[in-house]
Amino acid sequence: MAASEGMTALVDQLIDLFNARSMDLPDGHFTRQTRFVLNGVPFEEMLGRSPGDPLILMLTRGPAGYRFTAKALQHALPDARLQRGDIEESGDAGAALVKGQCWLSGHMRGAGEPVDVVVDVELRFRNGSIERIDATLDPSAADRIQQARLRA
Repeated sequence: MAASEGMTALVDQLIDLFNARSMDLPDGHFTRQTRFVLNGVPFEEMLGRSPGDPLILMLTRGPAGYRFTAKALQHALPDARLQRGDIEESGDAGAALVKGQCWLSGHMRGAGEPVDVVVDVELRFRNGSIERIDATLDPSAADRIQQARLRA
């Protein structure tokens, strides 16, 4: 089933904001509990502290989690760009799942090494807001991006 125009527009809007390096987010896209997951690991588990720590949850979930994630990625790849492929939707307005692929491109901070990686994405919606975003990419590409993020 093709994604509804509203879901597609929301995904496209987030991609456009990322590519414009804007941290402004429209109201209602994320709840305070929206969870971000990379290669099966929730972001709050990646920070080296208790994933239940209120500060960690505040940084890694909701609009703050989006901003934290986008800034880290844009630091690693200063010229980072996202493009969306076809997406599919299942479910209804109360609970929907949108699946597809994005292409992440750019150059690594410091080394200038080009990056062109396919990212499988799943967005879980509840009542029109994103409840969870899962991104899956080649683990070696994720490691290289992480190393670039650590460069000054």
